[in-house]
Amino acid sequence: MKDLKALQYFVQVAEMGSFSRAAEILRLTQPAVSRKVRRLESELGVELLYRKGRNLIVTEAGGILLARSRDLARQASKVWDDVRAGADKPSGSLAVGTANIIGQLLLPDVLSQYVMRFPDVRLHVSEGYSGFVEEWILDRRIDVGLFWGRPRSSQINVWPLMSVEMCLIAPPLPLPQWEGIAGLSDTCTLRQVLQVPLILPALPHALRLLAESSAEKYGTPLNVSMEIDGLALANELVRAGAGYTLMTHPGVQEDHHLNKVRSIPIRSPSVNWVLSLAMLRDTRPSQAIQEFYRAVHETCARKIKVGELKGRLSPLAKLV
Repeated sequence: MKDLKALQYFVQVAEMGSFSRAAEILRLTQPAVSRKVRRLESELGVELLYRKGRNLIVTEAGGILLARSRDLARQASKVWDDVRAGADKPSGSLAVGTANIIGQLLLPDVLSQYVMRFPDVRLHVSEGYSGFVEEWILDRRIDVGLFWGRPRSSQINVWPLMSVEMCLIAPPLPLPQWEGIAGLSDTCTLRQVLQVPLILPALPHALRLLAESSAEKYGTPLNVSMEIDGLALANELVRAGAGYTLMTHPGVQEDHHLNKVRSIPIRSPSVNWVLSLAMLRDTRPSQAIQEFYRAVHETCARKIKVGELKGRLSPLAKLV
């Protein structure tokens, strides 16, 4: 195949289901992307895409090409980035995956500063549960990830950023039928947490894994009244008095200040959630990745210092 760019464009169009959305990601015009893909079809002598409603669908031949070329196209798009990796000034593309709550806590500050300092880096950010972020790393869909806890795969290296204290998030008014039994006050113990009905995401969500591992220390199963995978919905249910949940204190800081929920720190023992930066073991940390790691670490340090986050900062490490 003479034109590798055409292959890259086809993969992006097939994944997006749209010439226009693919063009936005590639930072090209729609006609330019369309011409490349149509030229590829002409070269191969087969139809790769057909239109169904407003979306583009891959044909059988297109599906074969997509399955066998996705990784090749992504690797090809990173050739120049790898060449630039040793440069003093970060440039090229950087795909980041982040767990949901990190986007709320850190990324607005991190990304706004990062793009100002390094305008030559093209950022692409995907948000999802920590398990999804790990899958994206393994599939090479992202260069670097931010997630809670430890990865399940030994192919992933992690660099801890900070350890954040967890709180029991309670309704604005005490629920006597539970809090009278558990004896909750301004703080609570892990044993007390196990006595109240919890609203938590299903396994293998990182928050649920943390709660399950904490409960194992007491040999007592969690009292999970509802499994809710959406953190926003879980918070709404807590506000309505349907139960309790677990979260980092700043995760509901605004609601706490508005007296919509109560944040009760967990003591004896404290429960901590570790935030880490993660990459595949064979990934070479480019300048863009190293500066991103530094930017996240600086933001964590600043938020801990001013009290926006309650936790312990990990030392800045060397990415190797």
